[in-house]
Amino acid sequence: MRLFSTCLATRRSMGVTVGDLAQVRREPLVVVRAPTLDDPFFVSLASTGHSVRHSSRDVGFVSRSWAYSHKPSAESEIASKALGLDTDGQALLTAAELNSAVLDHLARFDGAVNRNMFTNRTRLAAIYPHFRDEKARNVSIREAAEWAFGTDPSPAELYATHSYLMRNPKWFNPIGGALSSAVDAEDARFSLQDETDVEDLVWIEKQAKGTKPGKELEAFLEKASILVNQASVSVSDGGESNENELIAQLEFSENDQRFIRAIQSAAYAPSTPYSQNPYTDLVNRGILSRLPCGYSNRPSFKSSNSGPTALGRGSDALRLLKDLGVIAQWENASVAAAKGDFILDSVDGHGITDWADEAVEESKMWADRLLRESAPFYTVGSPSEPRAAGMDVKAPQSESLANAIRERTVAPLLDPTDAFPLQDAFESKRRDFGDTPVYVIDSPTAQELDDGISIEKTAEGIWMHAHIADPTAYLPPSHPLSVLAQLRGGSMYLPERHYPMLPDILSTARFNLGKSHCAMTFSCRLGSDGEIVDYKVAPSIIRNIKILHYRTVNQVLDWSQVYGMSKAPEDRMPWVNKALKELQMSVTNASSAQQLDEKSVSELKDLQKLAYSHLQMRISRGGFSSDQPSLSVKVSPYPLPISPRSPKRPFEFSKSQPAPPLVMLDPNQANHLEPSSNLVSECMILANRVAAKFCADNNLPAIYRGQSPLKPAGEHQAIVNEALDSVDPISGVMPYNHFRGVLPFFSSASITTVPAPHFSLGIRGRSSPMVPSNPNNQSSSDSNEFIGYMKVTSPLRRYKDMMLHWTMKNHLLGKRDVLFSQDTVLRLATRLHELEKRMDKVSNASEKFWALEWIRRREVLWRSGAAEDMVYAGVKPDVDGVGIAMPSDVAGKYVVWSDDYRRNCEWGLARGAQWEASMANRCLQPVYQFVLNSNQAASKFGLGILGDLGGVFARVELKSRRFPGEVFSCVVDTVDPAAGVLVVKEL
Repeated sequence: MRLFSTCLATRRSMGVTVGDLAQVRREPLVVVRAPTLDDPFFVSLASTGHSVRHSSRDVGFVSRSWAYSHKPSAESEIASKALGLDTDGQALLTAAELNSAVLDHLARFDGAVNRNMFTNRTRLAAIYPHFRDEKARNVSIREAAEWAFGTDPSPAELYATHSYLMRNPKWFNPIGGALSSAVDAEDARFSLQDETDVEDLVWIEKQAKGTKPGKELEAFLEKASILVNQASVSVSDGGESNENELIAQLEFSENDQRFIRAIQSAAYAPSTPYSQNPYTDLVNRGILSRLPCGYSNRPSFKSSNSGPTALGRGSDALRLLKDLGVIAQWENASVAAAKGDFILDSVDGHGITDWADEAVEESKMWADRLLRESAPFYTVGSPSEPRAAGMDVKAPQSESLANAIRERTVAPLLDPTDAFPLQDAFESKRRDFGDTPVYVIDSPTAQELDDGISIEKTAEGIWMHAHIADPTAYLPPSHPLSVLAQLRGGSMYLPERHYPMLPDILSTARFNLGKSHCAMTFSCRLGSDGEIVDYKVAPSIIRNIKILHYRTVNQVLDWSQVYGMSKAPEDRMPWVNKALKELQMSVTNASSAQQLDEKSVSELKDLQKLAYSHLQMRISRGGFSSDQPSLSVKVSPYPLPISPRSPKRPFEFSKSQPAPPLVMLDPNQANHLEPSSNLVSECMILANRVAAKFCADNNLPAIYRGQSPLKPAGEHQAIVNEALDSVDPISGVMPYNHFRGVLPFFSSASITTVPAPHFSLGIRGRSSPMVPSNPNNQSSSDSNEFIGYMKVTSPLRRYKDMMLHWTMKNHLLGKRDVLFSQDTVLRLATRLHELEKRMDKVSNASEKFWALEWIRRREVLWRSGAAEDMVYAGVKPDVDGVGIAMPSDVAGKYVVWSDDYRRNCEWGLARGAQWEASMANRCLQPVYQFVLNSNQAASKFGLGILGDLGGVFARVELKSRRFPGEVFSCVVDTVDPAAGVLVVKEL
C-alpha cells in the first residue's frame, strides 16, 4: 500500500492574484486583495459577501482572472444589491476594480458546479475505470474533464472535475513532484491508485465501519489491546506485566498487516484541510476509538498557545505504531511522514514508492561492476588504465523503475560514446599539478572528501585553485549510475542515516580526493580590490594531497577576521561567546597529531588573505551572512536500522533489534565562527563564480542561482536600514536580532538559466541578453564583468553539479552541440531545486527530532535523580565526536501528554514512593538561555530559540512582558520529539 500523498503541485507552483476564482476549504471565492507587508494573507469574498483571509497554501484550485472575464449583467447587479454587502466588502471590491455583481456571478458559478456534479455523476464515477482500462498511470484535471463533459470544458466543469477527484482519494492521488510544475490548476495531475490498494481500502471499510467491527478487525484489536496495555504498564509503572508471555507468542497475520498498513498511512500522511486521506477517518473511528489507554477519548488537536494538549507521541496513529511494536519507540518518522511538500519518492527503505529500493540495488550492482572492471585513473605510482568495455546501459529490472526513469529523468542529446568515450576523454588533456600541495580540509569523521584548495605563484600573479572531485571522469551522462543519480537528485543526510545519490562505496573508494586524483579545477586571480580578474576551468590531476582537519588549520590562521572577536562578551549573543571560548580552547589544547610544515602554514595564510580580500569585495557590494546558531546531532550506532515495513512480530529491541541509540549533541556548530571553515567556504564561492563566468562567457545551457533584493518594506524600512547598517564590516555577519527583523523581507533563492544577481552574496548578474562570446578565449566577455553564481562544488551529492561538469567538459572537448538543451536544463533545474528544498526540510525535521530527544533524555535523568555529572556531562561515547552524549537507558521512557496520564505519571516516571525519593536526590535543574523572537501583547506565550543549545526552536511561557531580542533563563516544561514540540518556562 502506498502512502496517500497530501500535496498539490498546483498549490506550490501557481501564483494567486486579485480577480482569480480560488477554491479555499472547498468553497469557491473571488480573490479581492493580495498579501501586504502588514497582513501576509489574501482576502477573498464568498458569494454571500463574507470575507475570508487565507494563504496561498489554502488554495486548491484557481481559474485565472475569472472575475474580470465576465461583464456583469443587469440581473446580476440587482441580485447583488439584495446581499446587503457591508462597507468593508464594498471597499475591497472597489480597490480590486470589481463590481458587486461578481458575487451573484459567483453564486451562479457555485450552482453550476453542483449541477454539473449531479447530472454527470455517472460519467464522473467512470473516470477511474476508464483511465485504468486505458493503462494510464495518471490523469490531468483537463483530461478527466474532457472525458466527462466533452471538449473545451468550462471553468465550472473543470472545477467540478477537480472537486470530484479531490473528494475521492480512494481512486485518485494528487501528484506533487512532477518534472514540470503546473501553471494552472487544470494542468495538475492525479495518479490513479493501484487496484490492489483500492481493494485493501474497500476491505478495511467493511471491517471498520458500523457499530461492530468485522471478524478480522476484532482479532486484530484483541492483539492490539494487549500490546497497548503492556506499553502503558511499562511506561507508567516501570513494572512487569503478566501479559509478557502472551506478547512473546503474538504474531501479525496477513490481515493484521493490512490494518497496520492502514495505520501507517494515517500516521504518515494524515488528512489535512487541503487533501483527504481515506484511512485517517477509518483508523480514527474504526481502530483508535476501540482501543484502551486513552485512545478512545483523546483530543485530536494541538493548542496554539500551550503546545500539545494530548497529542502524546505525535499523532495517535504514530503513537499506536510504537505501542504495537511496529516501529521502535525512538524511531524518527520524519522521512516516512514527509507528507505534502516534504514527500521524497526516491528515498529507499520506507516503502514510499515500490521502485526506490530497486533503484538503490541497481546502483550498488553497477558500482560493484565499475570497481571490478576499471582501475582508478592516475593512481600515484601507476599508469592510467582504460575502463573495461561493455558498460552498456542495461534495462531496469522492473516496470515500476522503468516508469520512474521515463517520467522523472531526461537523456542527454548527444551519443555519450561520442562525447565521453569509455576511456577518460581528458587523459592527455588534464592539467597535472604535480607536487603542488592540495589542502583538503574537513572534519575528522568526513567520508566524502570532495574539495581541496591550493595556491600557485606565477609571473602573472597568484592563482587560487579549487579542486573538486570528478566522478564524471568515470561516468558519462547516460551511464546507468548517472541515470539513477538523476532519478535520486541528490544525497540526504540525517543524524541516524543517510541516503546517498551515488553508492557510498564509489564516493569513498573511487571518486573522492583521497582515492582518485582526478579533479575539476576552478582557478582565478584576484585584483587589488578582491574581484576576480582572470580565470580558468580545467580537468586536472592532483597528486600531493594533504588531508587536514578544521581545528588543525585553525591553529595557524588569523582569528581577527572572525565575527565577534572585536566585540566585548556582553555585546555578543550567548552562542557566540560559548563557541568562541570552546573553539579557541581547542586551538590551545590542540593535539600534535597533525603537524603542519612551514610551507603549508605559509600557503594557508596566503590563501586566507586572498579569500578575505574577496569577502571584503562582496561586503562592499552588500553581501552578508547571518549570526545564526546551529548544532550537530549524531546518533550511535550509525546508521540505525530502519524498522521493518511489515513486521511479523512486535518490536523487541532486546532480542531482534539493537539497543536504543546514544544521542550526541554539539551546540557549537556556527561555522562562521571558525577561520578554517570561512576559508573553505569563500574558496568554494570563488569556484562557483568561476563556473558561472565560464558558462556565461560560452553561452552554455546551465543552472544559475540567484536572489532578488529585499522586498519593499514600506513603513518598516527603518528596521531594514538599521539591519543593513548593523552588518559587521570585518566579517560581513549581520547580528541575529537584526537578521530576524529583516527576514520577512527576504527573497528566497531562485534558479534561472541566465546569470542572475545574488543579493545576500553580493554578486552581480547579467543585465543584458546573452550574446555569443569569443570561443577561443574563455576568460573574456563583452562586459568583462564577473557575473552570476552557480553550484558546482559537490558533484558527489548533487546531480545538478554533475550535470554542469559534463556541460563544461563537453565544451572543453570542442563540441559544438550541447548535451542538455536550454529547455531540458530548465525542466531538470525545476525538479532538482524542489527536491533539494524537500531534502533540507526533512533533514531539519530529523535534526530537530534528535535534538528534542536529547533534551527529553536529559530531563528524565534530572527528574529521576541521576547524578549531576550525568545530567550535565552525559556519558563518554565510544565513538568519535564532540558534544554531550545522553545515555540510551532512558530511551524507552516516553512522555505522554494526556491530562489523565499526567495525574499519575510525569516524564515517563510513575508518581509514588520512588518518584518522591528521586525528587530529594535531584541536582540543579538544567537551565537554558532563551532568545525571544516574537510574542503577542495579549498572550503570555512567545516564540524563540535556545541560544546556548544551537538554536533549537521553542515556545516559551512568559512571566512578564518581554520584547523581541531579549535573552533570559528558562527551564523545560514540555518536550515531545515525535510531535516536534518544545515548550519552556521563563524562570
